[in-house]
Amino acid sequence: MEEIRINRLPLLTYRYLHTNDTPVQFEAPERGSEPLFSDRTYVKEGGSLPEDFRGASEETVKALKKGSHYTITIPAHTKAELTVSLTGSEEHPDTAGAFSFHLEEGASLDLVYRISGGKEKGTSLFGAYYRLDKEAKLKVSRVESGLSGTDVYDQRHTVLGERAKADFSAAELGGKDIYVHSYGLLEGKHASMTEKAVYAGTGKQHLDFFYHIDHVGKKTHAEIDVKGALDDESKKIFRGTLDFKRGCSGSVGDEGDYAIQLAPKTKNISLPLLLCTEDDVQGNHASSAGQLDSNTIYFLMSRGFSLEEARRIVIEALIRPIIDGMDASVQDEVITELRNKLDSKENVNYEQ
Repeated sequence: MEEIRINRLPLLTYRYLHTNDTPVQFEAPERGSEPLFSDRTYVKEGGSLPEDFRGASEETVKALKKGSHYTITIPAHTKAELTVSLTGSEEHPDTAGAFSFHLEEGASLDLVYRISGGKEKGTSLFGAYYRLDKEAKLKVSRVESGLSGTDVYDQRHTVLGERAKADFSAAELGGKDIYVHSYGLLEGKHASMTEKAVYAGTGKQHLDFFYHIDHVGKKTHAEIDVKGALDDESKKIFRGTLDFKRGCSGSVGDEGDYAIQLAPKTKNISLPLLLCTEDDVQGNHASSAGQLDSNTIYFLMSRGFSLEEARRIVIEALIRPIIDGMDASVQDEVITELRNKLDSKENVNYEQ
């Protein structure tokens, strides 16, 4: 095990804030459980991540390249669906996998990841490279549950051609600690990419979210939207960057980070960042964090809802739009996992 630093900001702030990156104790996983594919029509074993693959750190990318690799190519003008399951077990608590996806011109892929496991101590190291050609469409829904003894590293690198579209939605509901690193390159004109995530932090869990999208092509669009709740002594940090490169005229980007803090010892850090070397663009960012509104809770309870039900209604109202955008096959599962994880605490007190 070694200490490494991950999710480093592209433009550094004051060192004394201790937010430029995150130090972690990293142990590369042993070769763990192999992924299961719902359909292997377009799946081939082997391949490699590109040399310029951008991950959380050099060490995590190096560990990825040592593990198993799968190449998935969706032919031009083909519509496909695929579910990838990674499950840790007592015998193989580690999960690892690297995937390279190529969507040829006009291809479409609905992709679902299911990542789960038990309480065993381990590392889940995941990496995916997506290359979308002209007018290709990708929808990714990722559900993570259990894995209470596992450090989870989710890394992805996405390159989009002209009028290509990629939509990512994740439910980060498991893991001992969670580290997400996503990089997107909007290379072609009218390319579009969204990154949406819901989360629920409990205990002393650490959630570390990093998103970076470069606007290169003209009239590109990007959206980053992260919403969730923190309980007990959990901590979350959000680093989101939209970088408007010279020549990307007419491009639009929005990013938002929203947290409900359910306990006084939770900690939320939000670092939305806009970089720009082009005049004709629109960039927006927003961030909010705070406790549940006592008046809203009181109103709902006065209408007959219990404290647990009232709290659940407010939290789900915040995150439900993201869940509704996920694949229909996982929506009920996400709601159930969220409710199980955020059961009300008897010591919650709302002052009137």
